[in-house]
Amino acid sequence: MFDHNSEKIKPMKRIGFLIAFFVFAGANAQEVTDYDLNNFAKAYVQMVKLNTKAQNEMAKLIEKEGLDLDTYHAIDESRDSEFEPDVPEEDFVKYDKLQPKIKKIQSELEEDVEKVFEKNDLTKQKYRAISERVKQDYLLQAKLQKILENIR
Repeated sequence: MFDHNSEKIKPMKRIGFLIAFFVFAGANAQEVTDYDLNNFAKAYVQMVKLNTKAQNEMAKLIEKEGLDLDTYHAIDESRDSEFEPDVPEEDFVKYDKLQPKIKKIQSELEEDVEKVFEKNDLTKQKYRAISERVKQDYLLQAKLQKILENIR
């Protein structure tokens, strides 16, 4: 038995699916302009420098306080868990003494990053969106690589 209606529906379903696919894909594929990609690259390079500087400052403070980085990180990671690292009690005291200084450096880093975003006509959300788009698009990755090579 041949049903004429079901044969007519199949092409319509395909067309509907294709339209829905392109609408959905278009909604998720945020366009990244060359302007945005250039600003993203400049911000990325500046943020790497800022982050490296902050990490070095924190490492020096930790070392100056008499802790090694592994001990510091073990204590830090244990703060949100029930696990307590096997380190002397004095290391916990050193850790607690360091925290206000570490938090100050982190706060300054966040402020500096916000300035980098402003300077490069970006917001945190836009930066993340571009980052996600670049991760998914090999052409954008290649373009970004070229821009980064020219910046450095």
